[in-house]
Amino acid sequence: MLLTDIAVEHTRVSKKDGVRQTYLLHPFTNTQRDTLGKFEIVRDISEPGFKEVKRSTFVTLQHLAELYAKGVLEEFGFSVRMCPGQGTYPTANPAKKILPTSIRPGSPFDLAVQKVDASKPANRELRTALLRTNVKL
Repeated sequence: MLLTDIAVEHTRVSKKDGVRQTYLLHPFTNTQRDTLGKFEIVRDISEPGFKEVKRSTFVTLQHLAELYAKGVLEEFGFSVRMCPGQGTYPTANPAKKILPTSIRPGSPFDLAVQKVDASKPANRELRTALLRTNVKL
């Protein structure tokens, strides 16, 4: 499933011939067993003495809305795995940082973000998912 309420333009330059292609990317849900119907969020982690690594976890639509409402994605530098709305992306689907301004105003996802009570703590499932990326809520 594509979350078309969020759209980001992405220009890819081919390393072989320098051809520029522009894609309109959207977050998408995974189709694998354990992560079926969940969105992948990715974060770069660097610890002293170790090289920088990427850590990812999968969250539901409601959790993604909660992360936007609480500003967690921006605060901790998360990116969301994206894919083009039409056609295919020639390499692995990119992860893009998505600002709240990329959410279509008045869309169902925007309304879901607005409904979140940011004063309530995150539920156990979301906290556990975020621990995989070294984030504690």
